[in-house]
Amino acid sequence: MSIVRSKWTSVFLNLFLCTIFFFIWAPAANLHHFINFLFYFTCFYLFTGLILWVVRGGLFNGITFGMRRFISQMSRNKDYLDDWKERPLPSETIHRSLPGFFLFQGTILAIFSIILLIVYYR
Repeated sequence: MSIVRSKWTSVFLNLFLCTIFFFIWAPAANLHHFINFLFYFTCFYLFTGLILWVVRGGLFNGITFGMRRFISQMSRNKDYLDDWKERPLPSETIHRSLPGFFLFQGTILAIFSIILLIVYYR
């Protein structure tokens, strides 16, 4: 996994994978279909990055904490070894750099996609 540690290496790896998928599944080899495949990759990275960013920000911490407390209070079969107060919240389980990685990849791929769209419509 040391090859993927560089964010620019990951960008080129994503472009390479997009090209491979383009040659395998595209109905015709033209720029229009390549832009479509690049758009799919961009959407995946941007949506994943935004979801991770929202979770990392702590939006679901209160809901999770409340549901854990409710389940522990209302459960008939109480597990006395399970300490629901000590379990990590969703914002604590996501590494700090993970949303930034996905957002960076999505942004660079979106910029590349916009450049290709400008070239396509000229």
